[in-house]
Amino acid sequence: MKKIPYGISDFERIKTDNYYYIDKTHFIPEIEDAPDYLFFLRPRRFGKSLIVNMLIAYYDIGFADKFDNIFQNTFILDNSTKLKNSFHVMKFDFSAVDITDYIDSFKNHLNLKIDGFVDRYDIDLKFNIQNPIDKLEVLFDYCIKNNISIYIFIDEYDNFVNKLLVSDINIYKDLVTTKEALYKQFFTMLKVGTSSNNSAIKKMFFTGVSPLALYDVTSGSNIGSNLSLKKAFNDFAGVTKKELDKIIIHYKLEDKKEMIFSRCTEWYDNYLFNEDIPYTIYNTDMIFYYLHSIIKERIEPKPLIDINVRTDYSKLKYLIYTNKKLNGNFDLVNRLIQNRQVIVSEIKDNFSAFEMLQGDNFSSFLFSLGFVTLEKYRVGLNLKIPNQTIRKIMAEFIENVYKDIDLTYSFNILIII
Repeated sequence: MKKIPYGISDFERIKTDNYYYIDKTHFIPEIEDAPDYLFFLRPRRFGKSLIVNMLIAYYDIGFADKFDNIFQNTFILDNSTKLKNSFHVMKFDFSAVDITDYIDSFKNHLNLKIDGFVDRYDIDLKFNIQNPIDKLEVLFDYCIKNNISIYIFIDEYDNFVNKLLVSDINIYKDLVTTKEALYKQFFTMLKVGTSSNNSAIKKMFFTGVSPLALYDVTSGSNIGSNLSLKKAFNDFAGVTKKELDKIIIHYKLEDKKEMIFSRCTEWYDNYLFNEDIPYTIYNTDMIFYYLHSIIKERIEPKPLIDINVRTDYSKLKYLIYTNKKLNGNFDLVNRLIQNRQVIVSEIKDNFSAFEMLQGDNFSSFLFSLGFVTLEKYRVGLNLKIPNQTIRKIMAEFIENVYKDIDLTYSFNILIII
């Protein structure tokens, strides 16, 4: 019987160390049919990092000798594409950037990954510069001359800039708008790396939570195509009911099947990322958190909410009040908590952090965080809190907000909640 891969995003380890793997490799041909520069957004703990590592194992020339072993018992083993193991892969993970010293930390992370790329592929290139943006320019020029094809992966592309956004919007503004900002320079250089004849960068794939940083850093221009709301990629991350059923069968939990489905549907289900999909999906982390306890301890976990999904949402309070007074966004949050109908015209996948009070932007941001899910409603979309986990987290978020605002507003909120 396979081990539960709770908290593990190392694809090679999962496939070679007898962990259970929910096969998502059938999405690879879909990715190759999409444009070359892609980004894929999902709320936290949906398995985005595992997806990135799976794609790296598939496309990296360094994994060619291990391909059959790593991809055994997957769809793609017998349905591989011509691009299998044909790229030099450069991966960044911006969750590693420390926001307490974000400039040096970001610079160090870029240098570490660039130098590691050169070493790993034994590229005959010595840098006499320390600026990572200049290094990338030199590297891209070298790769063009030597016919080296690069696939860029960025996991959690918006992680540290989103933390800065909720801490100090002025710092965020400097990062994404000023020409001197290293974050903006980095994405500008990536675009340069795709724009020449026989360009060095052939493909890019980014993951993150929201489109805010990418929109702001590129001034609204498209550096890539967003797969997040595409029907074909609705359950690229997450767990479907069919997939959960297979897990239950594998672990011989049929006697607990009704209980598992009932509990997981109430607490972890109801995510929908395209209104034309007839089924909802579960949060991956929460499913494996629950099943790990059921399988190992033979009882449900206590508490039912994994601490890892409890992001510090209280820092987002600036989005619903300013100068210790509630702004227009609070009405939406209040209606959601009360289960009142919330209709929007669309979920936007391309908007600025500086336009959070305009139109459907705040609703779309809540959607990207996983605070709300959607369902069709006549000519619009109805938003609702997806499950008990998010309802509890949102209630805690509201509680943290009213602790910091005027007593008159606190009284109103307490009555509402």
